Amino acid sequence: LRMQAEWIGRSEGADVDFAIIDSDDSLCVYTTRPDTLFGVTFVVLAPEHPLIKTLIASPPDGCDSTDLKAYATEAKNRADVDRMADAKGKSGVFSGLYATNPATGNAIPIWIADYVLMGYGHGAIMAVPAHDSRDHAFAKAHNIPIVKVVEPNKNEKVADCFSGPGVAVNSSSDLL
Repeated sequence: LRMQAEWIGRSEGADVDFAIIDSDDSLCVYTTRPDTLFGVTFVVLAPEHPLIKTLIASPPDGCDSTDLKAYATEAKNRADVDRMADAKGKSGVFSGLYATNPATGNAIPIWIADYVLMGYGHGAIMAVPAHDSRDHAFAKAHNIPIVKVVEPNKNEKVADCFSGPGVAVNSSSDLL
């Protein structure tokens, strides 16, 4: 555990709850970038997340429990280092569920993907594909919208996604 903590490193952030639509439950995600909440276009669960067992036992519309079980089993058998280092396309399975983005009120899909680890945060992440390279690769692979909410300084050149500090855009000051 000590090696893993030192490998992952300590990070500062916040817990954010995303209500699951048509359910009394919510997902708690940990984020180091609460400033990008307006750019969240999907949520991702680790294949080991406790909600997965419920989804397999009672799949919602749009979720194939056979595919979900096979994906979760295969992903759980891969080492965390391999899951994080996989530079190929980001694999995943749609859960059939949607959550509400607490900043925008938009319905966003909940996915299961092996690049999310149960040992980090709560085993669930808010995905901001405009500002995280793993989320960006996943969004591109699964045709999920990308919303830019942080703009770099005028002199900075950015390729596909920007993860540094900058100026907030496409966000609302109503909640601040």
